[in-house]
Amino acid sequence: MEVGHDIRAVLCGDAIFAEWAARANIPCIASVDELCSRLKAEPVDCIFSVANPLILPPGVFGRARQGAFNFHDGPLPRYAGTHATHWALLAQESEYAITWHRLDDGVDTGDVVVQRQVLIAPTDTALTLNLKCYEAAIEGFRELLTGLAKGELTAYPQALVNRSYFPRRRRPDAAGCLRWDRSAQDLSAMTRALDFGPYHPNPLCLPKALVGDEVVTVRRLEVLPRRSGIPAGCLLEIHSSHWRVATGTQDVEVCFGSSDGQALDARDLARHSNLNEGDRLPILSDEQAQSITAAHELLAPSEDFWRQR
Repeated sequence: MEVGHDIRAVLCGDAIFAEWAARANIPCIASVDELCSRLKAEPVDCIFSVANPLILPPGVFGRARQGAFNFHDGPLPRYAGTHATHWALLAQESEYAITWHRLDDGVDTGDVVVQRQVLIAPTDTALTLNLKCYEAAIEGFRELLTGLAKGELTAYPQALVNRSYFPRRRRPDAAGCLRWDRSAQDLSAMTRALDFGPYHPNPLCLPKALVGDEVVTVRRLEVLPRRSGIPAGCLLEIHSSHWRVATGTQDVEVCFGSSDGQALDARDLARHSNLNEGDRLPILSDEQAQSITAAHELLAPSEDFWRQR
């Protein structure tokens, strides 16, 4: 709209966006079927799919005269699929990117038209990396619109031999349970990758610690500069705000939370679990972790259904 384009309609499942569209006198479409019908009657120049969970059929994107374009919050062909920022943080990437690409019959397979680099800081969480990606997406969108207006948009095919795809059902190792014999950096990556902030529902799982026969949500984990040399999983110190725990490398400070998101008193948690300084927390074996991961991924496709129930 800033550069003079006319938005004929929007299809959105987001109430805030729908309210904005109504104030701007832009018609809201309720479904992909309705969009198909509208496009048959009134073709358009461009279709833009932005942070869109729906897969649009060729009957939709084939009716845009200049093309249909999708924003993907990751570098393509690597990190195709869902929750790309999470998987990049888990892999401890330092360089990342967002991509605008043409829509085609595949999922995240269309020709790339704009790609913008995004640097990942050692302290980034899923929340902060997503925010960086959205900022880069806006600048990339300006570049896309300029290229379309001048007829200078260049597209190049993805090297699909380098493609990595993360399906919606995929879940983190051991359902986010921290494995203390791993490196402190791995534990930090798991915790930050599952931190979507207080304003957005966590779509994957919460980072958690196995304490006795229970699991407790981990709110924050900080890697300390020193390594005690004590066996991994040992409780080095217990404070009201956190525990200090030995890992496979450096020690870490761990803060806990309740199921409703409130901070837990770590000293009360230790008392409830009959834990003292010097005790050792359970460490999952590879077989246990694989079993939990498999069970979690089996259940994942049904989560939305049961959450609504």
